[in-house]
Amino acid sequence: MNHLENTLINKIQANADSLLQNIPFPLKKNEDWKYSRISDFHVNEYATAKNNTINDSVIKEHLIMGLDSYKIIFIDGVFSPKLSFYPKEKLVILPLSEALKDERYFSIIKKKYNSITDKHHFFCVLNSSSFPSGVFIYLPKNIKEEKPIELLYINSEQSEKAKQNIRNLLILEQSSEVCITQKIHTLSTYSFLTNAVNEIFIEKNAVARIYKIQNDTKLSNLIDLTYIQQEQDSQAFIHTFSFGGNTTRNELTFDHNGENINSTLKGITIIGNSQEVGNHTMVHHNQPNCESHELYRGIYLDDAHGIFNGKIKVHKKAQKTNAFQQNNSILLSNKAEIDSKPQLEIFADDVKCSHGCTIGQLDNDALFYMKQRGIHQKEAQALLMLAFFNDVLNTVNIPELKTEINKLIAKKLNVNVDIDF
Repeated sequence: MNHLENTLINKIQANADSLLQNIPFPLKKNEDWKYSRISDFHVNEYATAKNNTINDSVIKEHLIMGLDSYKIIFIDGVFSPKLSFYPKEKLVILPLSEALKDERYFSIIKKKYNSITDKHHFFCVLNSSSFPSGVFIYLPKNIKEEKPIELLYINSEQSEKAKQNIRNLLILEQSSEVCITQKIHTLSTYSFLTNAVNEIFIEKNAVARIYKIQNDTKLSNLIDLTYIQQEQDSQAFIHTFSFGGNTTRNELTFDHNGENINSTLKGITIIGNSQEVGNHTMVHHNQPNCESHELYRGIYLDDAHGIFNGKIKVHKKAQKTNAFQQNNSILLSNKAEIDSKPQLEIFADDVKCSHGCTIGQLDNDALFYMKQRGIHQKEAQALLMLAFFNDVLNTVNIPELKTEINKLIAKKLNVNVDIDF
């Protein structure tokens, strides 16, 4: 099997290397990158991260407090079996490289791997070229895992600017269900670039809930590319919470390959101090009787920069589509910026589709009303902002995660408000 594994790896890398010769590094003149701070993603300026030892207490510090979950830990992109915990007899969770050595999963991976990614995306192809570290998660038919799976990536201290590639492959077979949280934390005092690609296959009647918690250090840069393929009667819930980091670019691409599919995309962004977060989404409604619900809300302080570029494409065959898209932003500084571009392309006749965006400030009348009732200005602002995020938080189905997100929001807004929506 090692020979077959190496053959597949070599084939993927050779194909990616060939593609890279004809794919230029993205420039501002490219509409999809027009507003992005591309300079932070110049891969040639970063050395490959070195794998170092990390104290166990650091690992525990960045897990979700009080959450009864399975733990999958990576140090500098390398899977750590000593620090990880999961039921090997029930779930298939393996480093991608190890899964390729197991003949039970080789054919599955060979069929799925790299099949739904963007072959024209520079960073996606670059990721394939390196055949990076990552995790393979596989749920056979009818397996409904009640415990969440925590994926924690810790990047150690480096001696220079460093980079790593992460590749995850998640396959949910018919009528299976799983909940996954993802978090990256960087310890290095030098700039660090992570290029992550996630391929997610959700088969008939399966349910996937993915929570991305992005609260990394100010010197970290992240490109997070997620490709999701859904089959008939499946459900996908993707929540993205962006608070930390220097420059972050999230891309979500959905393909509907059956009827009665439901896709939910939600996000919260709170940034300041020259941070940038971009959320770029694409939902392909290919089949009839499907739904997508998209809601991103952000608060921007200081000279922060936000980007929202949401696309929904309803193909001719996709009659009875119900698609909703909304982006709401609050600017708390006259230096903060948000570039918002919701888009619809509809080629079907019988659909219900809506999109829109709002950009403004906090409601002064509401602030005045709360101050009249003895609530201080700072706390009144915080309460309004927490309420602003409630429509996103109400679909978080992990109480411990919801509590942690509320604490991160309060910390980011520099207030002490103990409220759990």
